[in-house]
Amino acid sequence: VLLTFHPEDPHSYRLVNSGVMLAAQADGASIVTVEGLDDTATLRQGDKETRRPVNQSTNQPISQSPIHPISQSPLPALQAAFVRTGAIQCGYCTPAQLLAAKKLLDENPHPSEAQVREALAGVLCRCTGYAKPVQAVLLAAAWMRGDAAPDGHDWEPPNLTIFNAFESGEWPAEAPPDEPPAPADPTGVIAPPRTMPVTVAAPATRVVNKPEPKVDAVKLAKGRPVFTDDVEMPGMLYGGLLTSPHAHARILAIDKSKALALPGVHAVLTHEDVPRVIYASGGQSYPNPPPYDQVSLDNKVRHVGDRVAIVAAETPELVQQALELIEVEYEILPAVFDPETAIQDGAPVIHDEPDAQMIHDP
Repeated sequence: VLLTFHPEDPHSYRLVNSGVMLAAQADGASIVTVEGLDDTATLRQGDKETRRPVNQSTNQPISQSPIHPISQSPLPALQAAFVRTGAIQCGYCTPAQLLAAKKLLDENPHPSEAQVREALAGVLCRCTGYAKPVQAVLLAAAWMRGDAAPDGHDWEPPNLTIFNAFESGEWPAEAPPDEPPAPADPTGVIAPPRTMPVTVAAPATRVVNKPEPKVDAVKLAKGRPVFTDDVEMPGMLYGGLLTSPHAHARILAIDKSKALALPGVHAVLTHEDVPRVIYASGGQSYPNPPPYDQVSLDNKVRHVGDRVAIVAAETPELVQQALELIEVEYEILPAVFDPETAIQDGAPVIHDEPDAQMIHDP
């Protein structure tokens, strides 16, 4: 978030991490978050209201506003530049990048690339490599100054209308009128063409070879993402993990009766309740690459924070209460804390389970 303690200077910001900052530290400050980030002005044309980006040097609205086809509403210049340049991927770091960029552009309407990079350097982004966000900030700066946009990025939106299926629940049922219908087939399956013309010059296309905005970029730029934690469904349960306080220990017994007796707790699972399926925790592809040295819940813990039990309850508060009621008896085992100790003769054996595959721990 952005904080300002000087009402007479509303653009005197301090960029802070809202996740670790105490509320008392913001006492007396104005707060700006990505949801409220807006450099637009409201204009009236007859009875119609429109919102347009403001040139911050003159405080006058810019004449053309980028209307994104997903939202059908104008975006402020900074967010529009992030959407247009493809600077948004997963979106986790986008709010912090936008706020850091706003702080920079309010203080310096003519930043250099090096100054943009320095302003964004405090925001961890593992998707973009910062190339596109830097380009977006420079583009937004040009738009907000009213200068010619670099790299040919103008204010015109793409022609293809894209609907947000997550919000509306449906996709367009009909193809555009200038697109010929697909050939019918008695089976109801579109019949593939039997011949294909070959031309030297590729025909003009409406989508291929043209830049298209990421389908959820506008939502992410506006601070309205739909990540897993944002989804709430009727009757949904909340989950939580009981983790090990020991670096290496064997679980001798688990008493979950008190946790299960708590009203609103629907399940408490331990290694005794789930199938033992060995897998590799580091794999993100198929087939899962070795070593296969993990199970969901085991009777042995191999690091502080290793999984011991899972609770499902009706509220996050109930989950926490249930976790505190689970009683675990451990046999503390010798632990290994560095590679040099691990390779010594007689070092503690961490993986002694017989079903582990492709891992050698003598």
